[in-house]
Amino acid sequence: MKRFVYILFFICPALVVERSTAQTVYTIQHSSACAGTSVTFNSTVFETAQFPSSILWNFGDTASGLLNTAKDIQQPVHTYNTPGTYIVSLHVVDPGAGTIDLTDTITFVLPVMHNFGPDVFLCGDTGTYIINAPIIPGATYEWNDDTLTKGPVLAVKETGTYTVKINGCEVTDTIGVFFTRQPNLDLGRDHLLCQGERLSLNATSENANYQWLLNGTVLQETQSQIAVVAPGGQYIVNIAVAGCGAYSDTVNITFSSFVAPPFNLGPDTLLCPKEIFSLTAHVPGATDYTWGSKGLNVDDRVNYNIDRDSTITINNQGRYWVFVTVGKQCEVVDTMIVRYRGDKQLNFNDTALCQGNTLVLDADFGTGIYKWESIPPQRNDQNNTNQSTYFIYKPGFYAVTATVGHCVFKDSLNVVFNDTLKLALLKDTTLCRGENFSITPIANVPNYVWQDGTVGGNFTATTTGLYRIIAQNGCGRDTADINIVFENCPCALLLPNAFTPNGDGVNDNFRPLHACDMQEYSMTVFNRYGEKIYFTKDPLEGWDGKIKGALLNMGGYVWTVIYTKTSTKQLIQKQGSVLLLR
Repeated sequence: MKRFVYILFFICPALVVERSTAQTVYTIQHSSACAGTSVTFNSTVFETAQFPSSILWNFGDTASGLLNTAKDIQQPVHTYNTPGTYIVSLHVVDPGAGTIDLTDTITFVLPVMHNFGPDVFLCGDTGTYIINAPIIPGATYEWNDDTLTKGPVLAVKETGTYTVKINGCEVTDTIGVFFTRQPNLDLGRDHLLCQGERLSLNATSENANYQWLLNGTVLQETQSQIAVVAPGGQYIVNIAVAGCGAYSDTVNITFSSFVAPPFNLGPDTLLCPKEIFSLTAHVPGATDYTWGSKGLNVDDRVNYNIDRDSTITINNQGRYWVFVTVGKQCEVVDTMIVRYRGDKQLNFNDTALCQGNTLVLDADFGTGIYKWESIPPQRNDQNNTNQSTYFIYKPGFYAVTATVGHCVFKDSLNVVFNDTLKLALLKDTTLCRGENFSITPIANVPNYVWQDGTVGGNFTATTTGLYRIIAQNGCGRDTADINIVFENCPCALLLPNAFTPNGDGVNDNFRPLHACDMQEYSMTVFNRYGEKIYFTKDPLEGWDGKIKGALLNMGGYVWTVIYTKTSTKQLIQKQGSVLLLR
């Protein structure tokens, strides 16, 4: 005689939720420790208690009267008018995280009176400036920079406005430290211009004041650039640069009576990324060309005599100009600014929207041709080739080709629409004691929070009670309940934990061992991948361990049984696992 051991074997679903056994430590956070200023409170508890039903803050400041507490606010604001030490408490009730109580002792102080002195200007973009805060024994220091300096002395290497918190409270002053780039002042060489030509002189420098002189007379202009007007003369610019001192440069610009042919390099140009551009100066009677360039940044240097030909090749953005000598008598001049579009293309990302919402795509690169594509198609007017925006109100695949000048930009995205969240559970259920029941929610949400804080897609009920689930997505939040009752069942349907379909006539089939008086019976068997491999509506019929005549491998299989008790008309659901042996 063979002996069979009934083995309790469970097949776990693919989703496994791990929960740490270590107790989570929550903290109370505050934005300032200054008395007399607004202090914002927060807590790390809200990272776990995401759906609190009750919040109560007590700031420990009884002198503030009714303002001493705040209800149902995660980040309340409170002002302590009197310096001192206060006990702040927080009481949170959350259906998932439970009841949590926190306290913290915080000392609020008055700001330290201090004067850092006037703002400082230094010459050169490298160097160090030392800022000193008052030295207070035992005090903590926190500067408003990224060096993590904790003492009363800060070494500054970047332009900025600086201050310090002493014992968590900012001092009463700030200081600006400005590193000025050393000027690169150069008005260029002397020129004899043809009649009617226009030229601007540029002396732009960082943190500078300007004084212009023409033939020794001080001009009213105090900006960094001035326009040269006939008859011209000797131009001098004096600049005073904060932190660097005084600088000066001189240039002679005069005019000839010769009238040259009209000359124009053309409009400023916007190029595609990495495009190479040829710029030509067409001037009848030209005898010489002098090209110059300068980057678009203030501190970029001027490059003179970059070419003496009528055409130059451009592969960097900047300001390009040329002086063309006409008939060996005078010069004409013009300037073109060349910019490049950024290498960054359109940046559409796959998007999920709520039903009823609309997504507006913007592919604006300026005046051009915009061709949109949608799969499945939307309205025909949406494919208009002269509009840079596109309205999406249906799920699908969307793409755009933007042609601006001779630059082409492309991008695409997929858009899905989530239903407004509607969460559902099965109807209330009565089971026999000793059984387990897996509750599976119906909703398109990846994670759920159950009534005891468990996070996962399903929940196993073993005792009588009301089971609640909370689900949330970008479109809303919903809850659902199911009431499960476990009772003593006089007619218990029993199934074995294992069977041996080896053809010896003993325990070859898996079926109920004790038939009950039942109706509407069905039994389904699944493999470990959730695939149905057997189904019957006959309680006297058993599974022989085969599928389509082929014997399956040894291992665990999951079964479910649904039937109605004839005597009570009660619908009963059972589930479990069975081990196939040989």
